[in-house]
Amino acid sequence: MFPKCLTVPLLFAATLISSAFSTRSIGDLVSQSRSYVCVIPSSYASSNGTADDSPAIQATFTKCAQDSVIVFSEGVDYNVFSPVTATNLSNVAIAVQGNLHLPQNITYVQSVVNGTSYAAGTGYWFTFSGPQIDFVGSDNVTTGWIYSYGQAWWDANTYPGTGLDNRPHLMSFNTTNGTMQYFKSSKPIGWNVQLLGSNITVTDTIIDAYSTTGSFPFNTDGFDVTATDVKILNSIIYNADDAVAVQSGSHNILFQGGTIGYQTHGMSIGSLGQNQASFANVSNIHFDDITVVNGVYASRFKSWIGGQGLAQNITWSNIRIYNVTFPIFVTQTYINQGGSQTQLENGTVTDRPNNSTVNMQNFTWANFTGTINTFQPGDGSCVTDPCWYNVGLPNLTHTEAIIIECNANNSCQDFQLSDINVFPQTMAQPRVICIDAEAELNLDLGFVCANGTYVPTL
Repeated sequence: MFPKCLTVPLLFAATLISSAFSTRSIGDLVSQSRSYVCVIPSSYASSNGTADDSPAIQATFTKCAQDSVIVFSEGVDYNVFSPVTATNLSNVAIAVQGNLHLPQNITYVQSVVNGTSYAAGTGYWFTFSGPQIDFVGSDNVTTGWIYSYGQAWWDANTYPGTGLDNRPHLMSFNTTNGTMQYFKSSKPIGWNVQLLGSNITVTDTIIDAYSTTGSFPFNTDGFDVTATDVKILNSIIYNADDAVAVQSGSHNILFQGGTIGYQTHGMSIGSLGQNQASFANVSNIHFDDITVVNGVYASRFKSWIGGQGLAQNITWSNIRIYNVTFPIFVTQTYINQGGSQTQLENGTVTDRPNNSTVNMQNFTWANFTGTINTFQPGDGSCVTDPCWYNVGLPNLTHTEAIIIECNANNSCQDFQLSDINVFPQTMAQPRVICIDAEAELNLDLGFVCANGTYVPTL
């Protein structure tokens, strides 16, 4: 089946798709510069949910790669049994008003990921790249979802595994001057969205990686960002890894508004410096006005032991936490416990020489309120003894409001913490672990840098 690609006047185009979009969406997506409206056909209903719509989807993206609105119709289901790759898009809106279904056969998906072009954890089920791409889902919570059926994958992982081999990443979104609105992901197998490019605004995301059986959804990152000038606003992300991870090469990033939770690993910088031959560089990152529920981390910085680089001008502000194990966490001696697929880049994982550091400058944490998870700290990612998130922390009591672990006495500079009002569930005095945040380099640190009771000074 071939896509319906129409060259139509603007008024008629708006009428054609008015049943699928709100008035605001029509204005956003249909314009004189986007004169093609391409409606993807589906064989889902006629085949009783068995037919593969991937060929029709791929054909549509190939034929309508420029100046088009590509429509997954409202109320229509689509089986996406093969990866969809569209790397030559230009001025295209992708309107996901229907529901997209990935294959439910784990062995089949693994065989696809293990293929030549999807090996080594680099495979994405959806790959979109090019200038001016707008991804727009539905503001109706009952439709516009991507169903990945990850629950079966999580259940099939056996202890002490950290996720099945050959899991796909869901989406690579690489654009300049683009947007993503109403992205909705249900039970992702692993990683959700890799953002690349520049000048991207993401709004109104819903990611549901909540396990209904107690199995752990490893590596269900929300957004992994390697981009510049990015805003991610009004997110709801319930997952079991970083809600947002800002990676090397990212600058001018704002993550603001919304709620992250379940067993989330919070708002993270990193990991940085895995490849010891590469200089990591991150700057001007702001996380603001976020509620964190039942997470392992709220704010986290992680750089590898022996890495090199610079992270500067980073702020977490107005953060509300409920039942979070580590509200404020900094480590410059990070090592990933997962397999090769979970590593960000090439680099030695074990026996790394501690001969350099990703330096940190001008970091701010301001206005944190809430409770520390003292009764049942951690999460289901603990498959080692001691747990990976407890390694290297002396006299840990899980009443710590702040943990700052600098790798050297000159690697942390111009740190400032103010209005940190978080308390253990036991209502004991909060404590801190502070290693090598030297006073002469951190004149406004805001607390006494010593392992013990938290003593604010600002």
